[in-house]
Amino acid sequence: MMGARHWIAWIGIAFGLAGAPAAAEDGAMLYRAHCAPCHGPEGRGNGPDAAGLAHPPRSLRDGFLTRYPVDDLVARVRTGRMLPLPLDPPRLGRALRDIDAVTAYIRRLPTIDWVEARRGRALFLQRCEGCHGPTGEGARADVPLDRIPPDLGGAEVRARLVADRRDLAVRHALPGMPGLQPVPTAAEARDLGAWVAVLSPGYRLYTRYCAGCHGDDGHPPAGLAATDRPKVVLDASYLARLQPGELENAATHMVLTKKPQMPHLGGEVSEGEARAIVEYLRTLP
Repeated sequence: MMGARHWIAWIGIAFGLAGAPAAAEDGAMLYRAHCAPCHGPEGRGNGPDAAGLAHPPRSLRDGFLTRYPVDDLVARVRTGRMLPLPLDPPRLGRALRDIDAVTAYIRRLPTIDWVEARRGRALFLQRCEGCHGPTGEGARADVPLDRIPPDLGGAEVRARLVADRRDLAVRHALPGMPGLQPVPTAAEARDLGAWVAVLSPGYRLYTRYCAGCHGDDGHPPAGLAATDRPKVVLDASYLARLQPGELENAATHMVLTKKPQMPHLGGEVSEGEARAIVEYLRTLP
């Protein structure tokens, strides 16, 4: 594996909109997908990934965005130089205990139907993120502890929601879970279920340490600079060539020696999508 996780907002999400202008109303959804894990759901620099950094991301609500033209901000989002972000060593130590989780997830990558999962991810951000959060963890500062939904990536939920039971929960809800209205179609339920099946602690670690270079599906994202492109694709043939323990050693070495970085998003979002994110942020008070 090459390079550290680029502490980016959530997993470079491909909505199939590259090359086409993004609708203005999509700016908030794109922001949640790409930026909120570090900068927070309201742009205050308090996202869930910010807790792992010695110096939290800046607040985007302090007037910073008003000092630059939109075109300059769009260019910064898409082509800005990567800025090293120092880690808090105690927090890094806790992440190291999850090496087994991230390597197990990497081994799952070739088995995931990414066409179906990406459709499900877009639906999840539109219809489920409000309660469950962008990565399914459910923790939100504005929700009482007794009303926080369960972690969709947790072992207990993953053991309960398998195959048809997962699709049934998506369409008709579980006890204590508000149902989606309108009720998802059978096809939408399959797509949402496919994405829920991806969610796990290993997935979250992969997005922090690996996805910036290796892509959410193990294939380097289009537009990634040649100097940043990994030498391997995390596909079935690569995994089959590994010696026992080789992947675990590579993951451990990566986390111990590499610094998470904040990358540009040129390989993740189109210019129109970047513009939608910036214009959304400039509407915030």
